Amino acid sequence: MRTLVIATIASLGLVGAASAQEMTAKPYINAGVTQHHTSDTDTASVTGRFGADFNKNFALEAEGGFGVTNDTVLGVKLKQRGDLGAYAVGKLPINEKFSVLGRLGYHETWAQAKSGTTTVKDNNGSFAAGVGAQYMFDDKNGIRGDYTRFTENDGVDNFAVAYVHKF
Repeated sequence: MRTLVIATIASLGLVGAASAQEMTAKPYINAGVTQHHTSDTDTASVTGRFGADFNKNFALEAEGGFGVTNDTVLGVKLKQRGDLGAYAVGKLPINEKFSVLGRLGYHETWAQAKSGTTTVKDNNGSFAAGVGAQYMFDDKNGIRGDYTRFTENDGVDNFAVAYVHKF
């Protein structure tokens, strides 16, 4: 009986070690631009992402950006000041270089509206879901395009293109 317990514990340890080895985080970064579209506005931001691939089908990533353009609606200047998000990313490799992806997470956006000398700042957080594709030129460098929908208020459609670098 004692031998069976020791063998069971040892085998669980080996399975755990194998699982941990398969789940080694491989970091990556993205740098690009995102266009944010609502029913009334269009703005853009510079966007950066830091993520970790845990295997070929699953990653976690954090995203941040700052607004670089404004839009004017009825004389009010609107700007996305910044945003932060966290996502779980599912990836489906089509071949060695091309994969499609889906992502779910939470996103917080800081915005500003200015008319004359009056400025109003606001922030909104929401559930976010998106789809995209990634093409790798080599083992470390590639390009990614994606669409993410923020559900805040009437929703925000986000279209991003980014350079990808894997470490």
